This record gives sequence, C-alpha cells and structure tokens, in this order.
Amino acid sequence: MDPITHLSAGAVIFQAVRDRLPKARFLLFFCLLLAILPDADILFFRSDPTFYLVHHRGFSHSLLFVALAAPVLAWGYRKMGNGTESWRLVTALAAGLLLTHIYQDLITSYGTQIFAPLSRARLGMDAVFIIDPVYTGLTLLCIATAAFWRRKRQLVALAAMLWIVAYPLFCAGLRVVAETRYRQELAQQGAPYDCLTVTTDALSPLFWKAILTNNGAYALESLDLRRTTIGEPAFDYQRPSQELLNRLVDADPFLETYFWFTAHPFYTEQLLENGGRELTFGDLRFQSPGPLMQSLFENGRTPFALTVRLNADGQVRQFIFHRSGKTFARSIME
Repeated sequence: MDPITHLSAGAVIFQAVRDRLPKARFLLFFCLLLAILPDADILFFRSDPTFYLVHHRGFSHSLLFVALAAPVLAWGYRKMGNGTESWRLVTALAAGLLLTHIYQDLITSYGTQIFAPLSRARLGMDAVFIIDPVYTGLTLLCIATAAFWRRKRQLVALAAMLWIVAYPLFCAGLRVVAETRYRQELAQQGAPYDCLTVTTDALSPLFWKAILTNNGAYALESLDLRRTTIGEPAFDYQRPSQELLNRLVDADPFLETYFWFTAHPFYTEQLLENGGRELTFGDLRFQSPGPLMQSLFENGRTPFALTVRLNADGQVRQFIFHRSGKTFARSIME
C-alpha cells in the first residue's frame, strides 16, 4: 500500500494504546516509524534494479523479521524513553505495527515475501488496489474523530483497527463473487481459455480485472460488479514462449530476475532496420483495462517495463528497464 495508508494505520494503533502507556515518551513517533519501517528497504538499492526486484517486500516484510526486530525495537524504545513501560507490552506493540504493515502489503497484488529468507515466494491476496481511497479515507476519518472525541478515542481507534483488517477480507469476498460470475458468463459463451485470474484494478472493489490465458495469448478484461453481462474476451496480449524466456534468462542475470518477478508477462515486437527485433515486455498485474489507469499511462509504458533488443541471430544485444521514472540500460554484445 501507499505510505499514507501505512502511516494512518500507525496513528490508529497509537490512539488505541496511548491510554495503556500514559507515561510513554515519543509514542506517536514510535508508532508512525514502525508503521512505515519495512519500506525502508527501498533506501538501500535505488541504483540496483536486480536488488530492488528481489528484496523490496523481501526480508523486511517477513514474519522472521518481525520476530527478530520487535524485541530489539522495544528495547531501543525503552532506552530512548523513561524505561518504565513494560518490555513485553512494547514488544507486542512493535510486533503489531510491523505485522499491520505486512498485512496491508499482502492484501495487494504486488506480492510480499512473508516467508523470506526461507522462501522467495511472493504472496498476495489480490483484494485491495495499491491505492484505495475508501480504505485510506475512512481510516483517516477515524483518526480525526478520535483526536477530537477524546472520551471515546480508544473505542473509535479499535473500530478503525477492525476496519483495517476487515475491509480487505470483504473485498476478497467480492473478488470471489466477481470471478464466479465471470466464469459462469464464460461458460455460457463457450469462450475458450486455459487459466483465469481475477485481481484488483483501480476503483476496486467495484471494478476488477480478469486475466485469461489461452495458448500463446492473454486477454485482459474489466469486470464491473454493477454489470451482469460481459463481452467476448479479446486475446490481444502476446505471451512469450518458453523457448524465448529460456533464451532471455540465459543472457543476463537481471533478465532471469525480471521474469521471476513477473506474474503475467506479455510483449510487443518491432522489427529493426538491422534485421533484429525489439521486444517490449510488461506484466499484466500492472496493466489496466479501465479508463482511469490508461489515462495515467498515456505513453503506453506501464510500470516495470522492459525493452530487449535482439540482433539478426536472435541474441540479446541490449536491454532497458524502466521503473518509477528511472531507466537502467545494459549492453551485452556489440
């Protein structure tokens, strides 16, 4: 999730526990810091795209990190303060803040390595879009209410904590509804497909996106829970063959990392004057069939785009990786 959502969760937890720790110093700072702390991983590898893809939402977002870091952070906080707080209580608070951050990332489709370093599997609930105005907005409203309604601030904070946990579960249920309805529509149409994935889109939980696989192509369709009928899926996105993927991942370690990171890789192809080809890859996790996201990416480049240039013999000559306004290029052969 976005930083505002994480910080708002920290503020809610602060309101919920402040009466239990009336003499604690810098408690708000502690709660806000730990609510955003796992994302500090991005500060250490801004210039290394391989390290970013592998380790962002990696160990700092894992259960093992919580188990190791929470007692240390609690010890440091007690040293910084007056030392009168219960170490067990502060440790539980630290663990709760870190786990809330991990949960708020797990509910998205990006993928979170909660079992790192034991496993590199990127898990996601595909329940809440990376930015959800309803989810964050109501949390902020609860914070403002608790700040002004002091007599009931703990009750309001506890209700907000319930909202933080329950809303994604509600959205996950709606995703199942959207997927079930869509499968029924596809069955009635007799539409061919090998695999179907329903995941979040802008303005979820009202809108979802469906990724269908059929032979060597993908279809990307928008699902609107207000609509009872759908059109026939259009398989407009080309899937890379296993042969092409094997050739690319053998050419450079970064390309191997990139295709490990992608969940639904697709590409477009353009012929070059020298007889080579230019392949532009993306991940349908970050592609949207809805008008809102398409208007934000009018240049056609979605996040985590990769351009690979091949020579006339099909060997990788150069690749260019685009992320968050940054570009990383490497030439492999002349």
